[in-house]
Amino acid sequence: MNNELFVIDLTGCTNTGEIITSVSAAFEMPDSRERKIGLKLNDITLNQAQILSIQSLIASYASELDFVETLNESTKNICENMGIRVQTPQYVEKHETNYEQIGFEIAPKDDNSNAQSDFGVQPQELKGNGLPSDIADMGGNNISDSSGNGFEEFQPIEFNEDGKQTMETYKKAYDEDEEDKQTWEEVDYYAPPTDEPVVVDSKQTIYVNQTLRSGQVLEFDGNIVIIGDCHPGSEIKATGDITVWGVLGSIAHAGMKGNRDAKIRALKMNAVQLRIANCYSRRPDGTNIPYIIKSSVFTPEEARIVDDSIVLFKIN
Repeated sequence: MNNELFVIDLTGCTNTGEIITSVSAAFEMPDSRERKIGLKLNDITLNQAQILSIQSLIASYASELDFVETLNESTKNICENMGIRVQTPQYVEKHETNYEQIGFEIAPKDDNSNAQSDFGVQPQELKGNGLPSDIADMGGNNISDSSGNGFEEFQPIEFNEDGKQTMETYKKAYDEDEEDKQTWEEVDYYAPPTDEPVVVDSKQTIYVNQTLRSGQVLEFDGNIVIIGDCHPGSEIKATGDITVWGVLGSIAHAGMKGNRDAKIRALKMNAVQLRIANCYSRRPDGTNIPYIIKSSVFTPEEARIVDDSIVLFKIN
């Protein structure tokens, strides 16, 4: 691991979600991974679970949380109990000249010519932009002394003067219903890192970006992914898995060459008949076959073989 320190400024964040997003964005920068990480927080209160999530996220990038800078006593005590080094924010002393404040701290200069800044750089004559002469020539983003120790500080990505953007947040093409937000469940996406290998399906997969209508038959030696609905009267056959990003109302046959581990998934499962390998099942009696009410909220389901029967499971 690189021993140089990479400091992420999170003083503008007001909740854990913003902190997670900012930390993830920081690791998109070149040479930001496999480093010791410092976090500069404001007075935000974090509990142990939230700090563990942030620590796990940093570890997932092969990096290590070195210190947390905070004024919040509760956050400070929890970090110390977890063995995380805590620093108290220091403020830049104003120079006689009206220099622009920058994203790192410079120790006040006194009569001792050997005085050093907090990060080990000898006090030097400042250029017109408020940076020591050797650092100003480097742009001020990478600060290190002759021993190679130093840190970089992450700053948010901005638009260029010509209007070109380097990175922006993705936009939604719809308005979220405030009532739906009340049913949202908070999920911790940053569980502790694992060494377990990712399971890879070596079979070929085709993507079909259309709705299958009555009379159409789709057959493939591999996995099938359909972006659309499958109307009653159509049929899907695959030697691997079948995934429908829509309403599955047709006949679907997965693992048709005897693969009992094959699965059938859909945003809305309303199939006339499901087949996996040599197992068959049909739609429950009383279901309206030709019609189904489409909703903006679906509970995806997955069909798989359990004890020689096809059973549906919710995908959470």
